[in-house]
This record gives sequence, C-alpha cells and structure tokens, in this order.
Amino acid sequence: MKQIKIALAALTAMAVAAPAMALNVDWHGDLNNRFSYSTQADTSVRTSKDSEKYVSLGGQLYSLGEIPNIDTKKNSKDSDFFGEIKYRMSLNVSDDDKKVKGVVGFEFGSAKFGGPDMPFGGDKNNFELMWAYTDIELPFDPASRLIVGLQPVGYNPLLWSDNAGGVKWVRKCGPWGYSLGWFRDDVAKGTGGDQKTDYDNAYAGDLAYTFSNGNSINAFVVYLESRGEKLSYDFSTTFNAVTGKFDRNVPAIDAQDQQIWLGLSGKGKWQDITGQFTGMYLTGELKALDQKFDREAYLFHGQLDYKLNNTTFTLGGLYASGDKSDNDGKLKNFDVIDISTSMIGSVIIFDNFADDNSLSQAPYLFDKGYALLYAGARHDLTEKAWLWGRYLWHNTAEKLAGEDEVGHEFVVGAGYQIMKGLTAEINAGYLLAGDLWKSLGTDGDGDDVFRTDARIRFVF
Repeated sequence: MKQIKIALAALTAMAVAAPAMALNVDWHGDLNNRFSYSTQADTSVRTSKDSEKYVSLGGQLYSLGEIPNIDTKKNSKDSDFFGEIKYRMSLNVSDDDKKVKGVVGFEFGSAKFGGPDMPFGGDKNNFELMWAYTDIELPFDPASRLIVGLQPVGYNPLLWSDNAGGVKWVRKCGPWGYSLGWFRDDVAKGTGGDQKTDYDNAYAGDLAYTFSNGNSINAFVVYLESRGEKLSYDFSTTFNAVTGKFDRNVPAIDAQDQQIWLGLSGKGKWQDITGQFTGMYLTGELKALDQKFDREAYLFHGQLDYKLNNTTFTLGGLYASGDKSDNDGKLKNFDVIDISTSMIGSVIIFDNFADDNSLSQAPYLFDKGYALLYAGARHDLTEKAWLWGRYLWHNTAEKLAGEDEVGHEFVVGAGYQIMKGLTAEINAGYLLAGDLWKSLGTDGDGDDVFRTDARIRFVF
C-alpha cells in the first residue's frame, strides 16, 4: 500500500507541474467491475494457460506448471458467485510537437471481493505496473520512433497482445509501416532479470501495407529463445489416457526451447461486409530427455461480418493444430506467448469479458489444439442499447482421452451505454456438454454448464 501511495503522489506532482513545463498531460482509465455466477466453479479455473508449454514426450503430457485435475461433473460445492474489480489507469505526458511521449500505467486487480487482495477494510491491493515507457521521435528521421521500456508489444492478438520490457523501432512511410523489436520475456520462468537462466529473449519484426480503401495486410515474425544452458521446466503432472485423469509425481525434466512464428494477417471492408484473417506457422526445436523435438504447428482464424440495417451477422472459425502422436519426434501443437481470446465471444470456455477466469485462456486444450466454428448476430436497438447472441461449436483438433467434442455453447447478451464512457453489460452462456467434456467428469459423466456475467465499465 505504501508503494501505491508513493506512485500516486509522484504522478500527481507530475500532473500539477506539467503546465509550467509546457507539456500535454492525459489521464486515462478503464475501471471494470464484474459479477459472475456459474453452476460449476471448475470453469473459473484456467486449465490451459497461454503462459504454459504443453508437450507430449514419450507418451506423457508435460507442462511448464501444474495441470489441475479437471472434474466436469457438477456437485453440491460447485456453484460459485463472485464480485471482482480490474482497474487500469495510465498517465500520458508529451511535448507540444509530440516528439516525445512518456507513459506510465497501473493495474489494480483482478481482485475478488473478500479475497486476500481485497478483504473487509480494503487495506490490501493486487497492484501491478502495466506500462512504463518512453516514445521518442528520432531527430534524424521524423518518420521513425523508438519506444523504450515496459510497453504493449502489439503484434497479432492471437500470438502476443500483452506487455513486455524491451526496445522497439517503428517507422511509417506512406502506406508502408514496419518495425523491429527486442523484448525480454519471462513467461517460462516467471522471473526475468540479468542472468541467462532467468529469462527468454524475443526478437520480432513486422511489415504492414494499408491500401487506399483502408484495407490492410500485415506480415510478422517472432523468434523466442531460452538462453540458459538448460531451462528447468516444472513438469509435475501427466495425463493418463486410461483413467482419463492427471497423475501426480512425474519427475521434472530440463528443457531448452526455441520457437519461431511466421504470420500473415489482414482486415478489410467491402460495402456491408467486413472481414479479418490470421494465419501462423510455428517452427523451432525443443531439447529435452537428451533428444531434439521439432516443432511443426499452425493456426488459422477468420471472421466475416455482414451489416444489414441495424443488425450485424457474424461467421467465424479457428483452428489450432494439435499433437496426435506422442512418439514421432515432432511437436505439432500450436503455442502462443500471451494473448486474449475475448474476440471469440465465448462465455464458458474463453470468457469474453476477459478478466482472467476462463476455462482456457489460450486457443487450445493442453497439446491437443482446438477446432472452433461460431456464428451469431448483434442488433442495435438504439445508438446506446444492443442485444446479441452467438453459437459456438467447440472441439479439440486431436483427441484427448479418445474424444474431441468439447460441446455446443449458446450465448446471449445485452448492453447499454449509460453515458459517455460508462456502459453496463450482461451475458449468459450455456454449454451443452460434448463427449470430451463428459469424459473429464467423475466416472466419465460430466455435466452441462451455465454461466452469466455482468459488468459496469467506465472508460475515460
């Protein structure tokens, strides 16, 4: 709490002094308050995280962290209700000519009411430094900017959409835009620092072209390497295909990993139709168990939206490859760095309100990938009120415990803009359990899931 007071005092002092320094100061916030109810609390625990690595070696599923035992069978203790906040605030300071800009951002949450970060009295906080970077126009090339510090990485949202510390050069020249970046990433170890065994290095670049009609296309590459002699993975669990459960006490192994993502994405509009697509190929090499395993994986996502008067119809799909064979020397499951899947519109599996409580944060389940089709519609009742619905068919790309159908999800929602920046929303989802979902329940008998979320959000 003392750190928070010091940080806020420093920001206040800066804001007060800014007029005398001839600077532009903008204070922004995203204050998100959410309430949620689910018939199964299990769906509020991430089973597959984008910060984990899931690989099958020698017939066993290994993970960077501990894989929880999943029980999709509803019991008397499963129902769950919670209230939660996630508040993000940032201070942007720039000179009159926008030649230099400094940004500092903070996040409070996700903190549940009555939880260890927000008990009665509210004298504790889950405080996180989100952004701290300087954006500089290069004096010898005004079309170029150098961004240094903890910053939004900003590559494809299905690969890496969160923040990282590093240096990024960006340049825009007419319809062309390109960038090069180096980032120090700590997702594998959870530490970071200046020791080779404590961090990963990521090197990234992209090339974008915007057409005269506003349509655009973007090619990108990201190379992520573990620089230590060996990166220690805490492989502590494995999936037992016979029992359909996760066994404990699997010995940990050491591994080194190099991953290269090659991607192409685009978006465009043609009269009343808008579309977007992403295609990525993952290559690289994992060294573990005194062997080398080649990565060969891919992901495709596409979505079309058709607007007819006040109604927009949506059709989309996603496919992330999975690993079918455990003993072929190849890893064919797709992996990501740090993303949000809220764009898909799933309430049960991917949590479209995206406050860190989804069943799966990543577009895959363990190393078995994902196959998803979805369709829906949104109707604007007025300029400030809307209704929407969506159907999603969830599957894994490869079979897990002999099954691949997660289930059929039906979602409805509504929203209202109370005033500028302030909106209230509610949605509800029902998952009709598929054979895979059922197989993960007690005695192979999983149940359907109902979940509803409501939020009031103030953005300024």
